[in-house]
Amino acid sequence: MRAGLLLAGAVAVLALGSGVGSSARERGALDPASIRAIVAEKGETEPATARALRVLGANALVTHANPNDATARIAAAEGLAYIARMSTQDAARAATDLAYAQELRSVEGVSGVYYEDDEAEEGYASPAAQEATYRTLKALFPGALILHPTRLDPIARDPAYLDGFFRPAFTDLVTPYFYPVGTTVLGTFREEDAWEPLLETLLRPIAARMPPGKGVFPVLQGFEQIGFPLDSRFPRRQMDVYARVWPGNASAVIFAWRIGVPQPLIDLADRPQLQRGVCDLFSASAPFARRCRWTASLAR
Repeated sequence: MRAGLLLAGAVAVLALGSGVGSSARERGALDPASIRAIVAEKGETEPATARALRVLGANALVTHANPNDATARIAAAEGLAYIARMSTQDAARAATDLAYAQELRSVEGVSGVYYEDDEAEEGYASPAAQEATYRTLKALFPGALILHPTRLDPIARDPAYLDGFFRPAFTDLVTPYFYPVGTTVLGTFREEDAWEPLLETLLRPIAARMPPGKGVFPVLQGFEQIGFPLDSRFPRRQMDVYARVWPGNASAVIFAWRIGVPQPLIDLADRPQLQRGVCDLFSASAPFARRCRWTASLAR
């Protein structure tokens, strides 16, 4: 079954031809060593969203939707790279449906795609699904980064998790995520609590299983849970933990500008102090240092 899927995907890509959207993908190229990204689960097709992310120092917009022209256009207009999302099920369809594959490939400026399995528990995409999806997306978007997020909390709860499901070969950058402050599955933490050691204990086993030269793309908590206030130091404190495990890494993605869920979560768009912290963090990690241009008006 898997071999058939991969063969079909290769046939689909060859049938479409290598020229469709290739120049656009080159223009959307993203340096994997210097990604400053923010996720927008809502509002990704609104110019104001891309403008706000650029002001905060982001160089990439990440969405929770499949590659589409509307988002690609607003990202390009603000000089942002564009990272979309696809499910393993969508990738499987693209491997056999030539019209659907052509529709995806025609989107200009796709800098990256991250994939998740909508039919498995979060973080538990099978190795076979990861391999098939990675190969299919690589063929569909040859100039883009293909990413698979690594959920961290099962490391502390499931002894079989890493050996059974962590496959760094099927992601261009290892993309770990755990949101440490608030009511989490591993306990309740306020910002002033000692949550850094827990985060580091989750990251060390990941680092030990990564092949030499594999880069990392940390996902940082950029939202606040009601009752667990955060200040501007929080993004940097998270990044400092990742830096202890991966010295020299300058890439990060913040979750999220607009989350699209009701209380008790308050997203980055409505937390001026977190915006300040993100802007400071991105300014410090930019190739050419610049002053943070955050203003309180972004929160309005």
